[in-house]
Amino acid sequence: MTAQQQAMMLQLQQIGLTMDDLRIYLDTHLDDAFAIERFNIAAEDYRNLLEDYVAQYGPLTWTCPQEGSSNEWVWGMSEFPWQY
Repeated sequence: MTAQQQAMMLQLQQIGLTMDDLRIYLDTHLDDAFAIERFNIAAEDYRNLLEDYVAQYGPLTWTCPQEGSSNEWVWGMSEFPWQY
């Protein structure tokens, strides 16, 4: 795994943790507009970064959209993140 790939993976983990924390908070603070706004910003950042990661390194999860040839199941052909 390259340093750039590790950095992107770390960013995805950090944003994902932020989203998890905000989701848990919002479960008990349903009308906190600031927390909802922060969650939506984090979710957009996560989607954009995941899209970039998938384009550069292949799918991170089996739910990532197929990139490139529709004749190959890319998820099964690339190295899994835990194999690095």
